[in-house]
Amino acid sequence: MKCYCNRFGSKLLNIPNATPVTVTTVGTPYRILPDQTDGQTDAAQDYRFVSNLNFVGGSGTPAAQLIIQGSVDGVLWFDVSLGTNRTAAGVYPEVIDTPTGLLMPWVRAKVAVAGTTPPSIDATIDIVSTGPFQLSAS
Repeated sequence: MKCYCNRFGSKLLNIPNATPVTVTTVGTPYRILPDQTDGQTDAAQDYRFVSNLNFVGGSGTPAAQLIIQGSVDGVLWFDVSLGTNRTAAGVYPEVIDTPTGLLMPWVRAKVAVAGTTPPSIDATIDIVSTGPFQLSAS
């Protein structure tokens, strides 16, 4: 079992409750830069995504889902991990795991919303790891 407490983390997405969204929203793309001085190989470094989704309102089958996307070049994006598809109002904390714990060199978060009248969503997603890393927008 890997421990993430008192480890390393960065904010991947922040949609504040003061400015919720009602459309599918894609966060800033970041390149993951593992620390090369920690003695841990990149392949052994494990990542998780700690999220909180606040779902309010909507009609006509409203839904919201947090999605983690990866890219090898920062241009072409793939869904690498999906949060639970939510269909009812509520606050949903969730740890989103990648199938292998590994990611592509680039990462971003996406909030997908649906419905005749989409719900109002605010959300945060933090990326946490068992080793040090940085996120770079370039």
